[in-house]
Parts: sequence; structure tokens; C-alpha cells
Amino acid sequence: MEEKLIEALAEALEMDRSTIKPDGVFRDYENYSSLTELSVLAMLDSEFGIEIEMKEFDSLKTVADLVRLITDKQKS
Repeated sequence: MEEKLIEALAEALEMDRSTIKPDGVFRDYENYSSLTELSVLAMLDSEFGIEIEMKEFDSLKTVADLVRLITDKQKS
């Protein structure tokens, strides 16, 4: 699941997937923008079936935080 997320995030950021690390702060990646943010939110919904509020999304910092979110939401 982590690999799937990294692949989707790399596509949204238009980056090579090898440059995206679990401990990386996804908002600090060079190509991150408000448009990318919307793409990530849409990807969470379409790829993983997860809809979250912006407030919850804003609390996430790293790629690992996104993985944890997906894991936790899919368990419930």
C-alpha cells in the first residue's frame, strides 16, 4: 500500500518516485502547490476510497503520515 501511495504521489507531484521517501515532508517537495494538494486529496478518494476534511489533511506532514491515515481509515 505504501508503494501504491508513493507511486500516486509521484504522479501528482510530477516527480521520480525514487525521490519520495516515507519520512519526507510532502509539502516541501519542489513541485508541491495548492493544485497538487487538490490532486492528492482526489487521489486519496479515487485510489484509496478515503475522503477527509481539509483540517485533518492539514495536520499531516510526512508521506508516512499519509500512509498511516490510509491504513487507519481502511481498518475502520
